[in-house]
Amino acid sequence: MRNIEKLIKQIIPPPTREEREGFTNDKIIAGLNKEEFLSVEKRLIQELEENDDLLIGQTLVEMKSENALPVLSRRLKKKDSHFEKITWAALINDLKKGDPEMEEIAFEAFEKLEFIYAVQGSIFMDLIKFNSPRINKRIEKFVDHKYDLVAIHAKAVLNNNGYDSKKWWEIWK
Repeated sequence: MRNIEKLIKQIIPPPTREEREGFTNDKIIAGLNKEEFLSVEKRLIQELEENDDLLIGQTLVEMKSENALPVLSRRLKKKDSHFEKITWAALINDLKKGDPEMEEIAFEAFEKLEFIYAVQGSIFMDLIKFNSPRINKRIEKFVDHKYDLVAIHAKAVLNNNGYDSKKWWEIWK
């Protein structure tokens, strides 16, 4: 068995843009044997208890770690930001393969969102994962948003899920 602490450092690099931009730990996780997998899972859960690190949460969800649900739920409850609530609720929803309670949390947080910066439109990528008609309907309201990137993100996630926006010649209807 490989050294677990070294594996953790490879799986979860330091939280800097230089270390994490474009980073993926999929191959490392896929290369773990059963014993390493269980040890890494346990260690990541401990790490998430101590550190508010989204990459750890995402990794545990990718590992399909149901043991991580309690710590993921605690992280969600500590969030004040509506954006963060949506992101952490989406993680739990993914892990549970659908959860009405998480959909409700995400919908309520979405109702309160105010887009201050255009880049925040990427939150739609988390929202669309709920596969919720009422969330999708709400996303539709952003396809003509004043910030182009918000509108582009809204259209992109809806189009990837079968949304058919008006054609250019229908804009006067």
